[in-house]
Amino acid sequence: MKSYLKSPSARLLALTVATAFVLPALAQAQTEVRWAQWKGTEVGQEFMAELEAAFEAAHPDIDLVAVDSPFTGFHDRALVLHQAGQLPDVLMIQVDWVAEFADLGMIEPLDERIAAEPPEFFANIPETFHTTWRGKQYYLPLESGAVALYYNTDLFEAAGIDGPPATWDEFAETARQLTKPEEMQFAVTGTLATEPPTNMTYEIYPLLLQAGATIIDPETNRAAFNSPEGVAAIEWYVERINKDNISVPGVLSNGEREKRANFASGNIGMMFEGPWGIAIQKQLNPELNYKIAPLPTGVTDGTMVRGSLNTITSQSENKDAAWTFLNWISGPEGIEMWSKGTGGFPARTDVSSQDWFKEQELFQAFVTQMARPNAQSPFLVMPNAVQMNKIMTTEIQNIVQGTKTAQQGLDDAAAQWNEIFAAAN
Repeated sequence: MKSYLKSPSARLLALTVATAFVLPALAQAQTEVRWAQWKGTEVGQEFMAELEAAFEAAHPDIDLVAVDSPFTGFHDRALVLHQAGQLPDVLMIQVDWVAEFADLGMIEPLDERIAAEPPEFFANIPETFHTTWRGKQYYLPLESGAVALYYNTDLFEAAGIDGPPATWDEFAETARQLTKPEEMQFAVTGTLATEPPTNMTYEIYPLLLQAGATIIDPETNRAAFNSPEGVAAIEWYVERINKDNISVPGVLSNGEREKRANFASGNIGMMFEGPWGIAIQKQLNPELNYKIAPLPTGVTDGTMVRGSLNTITSQSENKDAAWTFLNWISGPEGIEMWSKGTGGFPARTDVSSQDWFKEQELFQAFVTQMARPNAQSPFLVMPNAVQMNKIMTTEIQNIVQGTKTAQQGLDDAAAQWNEIFAAAN
């Protein structure tokens, strides 16, 4: 008897029927990983699509879905999703949110997964991002960066200043030379506005470290910045602002946006800023001539480290697949692609040490700054960093206005911080 399947038309029909069953089965075999983040609108959807395609090419069993939301309000939206039981698999967070989200049970510890990787995977992540909360590692960085000193080379040249200040004394003298109020030219833009709370990142916290102060005592988990060293740092700062008048007027109302816009105008000599400011200055004034140097040192050096981090949420139903994505995006391939595509500072030393990155001159001060032992991110161990930053801002405002001495203001800030620490314990 002649087999029906030997007929060409019959074989085509059989293949069509089989395909109809097999393709849906393959599609169903893919695991979806939803990644909530705010970067899409910042870096562009075209690049995000390229990133998704690159990851899925390496991991065809996973369907990566990047869910973009504006950064403004992202923190509060994440809290609402948690309360509704609708958190994504992977959640991008800021350094300020780690302790808060961990204590709320929103994000998963990653220690066992990291321990299963080759040692070089975690060893190449900057030491600052090895900081744990309650002894556990909850995140991996996507991009990072420390605060350094931007300086306007045209203004420096016009003032006969050879290069950036390397010490506090040199900074004070340079600032006085650059300040010409009659020409609306100032050394810096003082940023002590309460919003955004991250303003403390740039001027105040690095200064405390440079004076030899400790911001948070790791042994007691209590505020320690109200020491003689901390008081000396703030008194030095207030003298620059109130006596030397080196800042643009409106110190108490100026924030990050005003600082960046003022520097872009070409009338500000210096700015305390992270590597993320390079792209911002390119947008604001691509013709501006400036360079970047490590921060001036006091008794010692010191800077603040920030970064965008990724976490696996406790509500994820696909934690293994979510880890596969974290492992890739925070590994050398993912970090290199992210840095090249977005201009972000790579959160891996085996990427920042590559020749293509070394050729980017403006970033090299951050490489130096990040490698120094006093590059810290205290936000990672602050149980309510947003509120604690606001407390510090208010007290520094009081000191600048003269309603409190440096000792009184720092003592009051430390007392309020310690109440938050005590409540978290």
